[in-house]
Amino acid sequence: MPERPKKMDPSFITLPYRLERAAPRFESNAIKYPESLVRHFLKSFTKRGETVFDPFAGLGTTLFVAEEMGRIPYGMEADPQRHAWVAGQMRHWNNLVCGDSFDLLKAGFPKMDFCMASPPFMARDHRWNPLYAGSPDKAGYAQYLKRMKAIYRRVSAVMKRGGTVIVHADNLHGRTYTPLVHDLGAAIGGVMRLENEIIVAWEGGPKDYAHTHCLVFRNTGAA
Repeated sequence: MPERPKKMDPSFITLPYRLERAAPRFESNAIKYPESLVRHFLKSFTKRGETVFDPFAGLGTTLFVAEEMGRIPYGMEADPQRHAWVAGQMRHWNNLVCGDSFDLLKAGFPKMDFCMASPPFMARDHRWNPLYAGSPDKAGYAQYLKRMKAIYRRVSAVMKRGGTVIVHADNLHGRTYTPLVHDLGAAIGGVMRLENEIIVAWEGGPKDYAHTHCLVFRNTGAA
């Protein structure tokens, strides 16, 4: 089957910054991206009835917006409390699996049309690796990038050929600058074809968060 043409975004866009869904009592909305970001990419790359996957579901923004727009959401979330909170508000609650995204091939997911996620971030001078829950044996930034590449290799396996994968990321400023957008692009680009980096300027956002980045990959693996 030939690949369906996908609309390619410009490299700079402006979107409204508003967090529409209230955070759960056990966590703030700090880990969320605005719903407008998901709507933009779903309108650009998907149509009603298609499957949308988030391997790092978090507080469920991608999944909630997918349902709102008539797409079929699937996802994974390692934290049981977040998983229960998100699944409890979804119509397709059984499509959200509680577990490590590294194990997503065991979940029996169907082939996905589209994927969008904001993976856990890590600074390169930190030792605590969020993809291994801080295991001392897997500490460090190099291990983080290696694991991220392995996870997205598995994401590639559940994506349809030619499917679009969006990875949201920010560069990190601290004691040591972390070019996370570049490093994730290089790591995941070893599994899928990196097609674009879109800079998103926030309209009405926090003064210390004027913009963000979205990497656009095309899954070139077998269907």
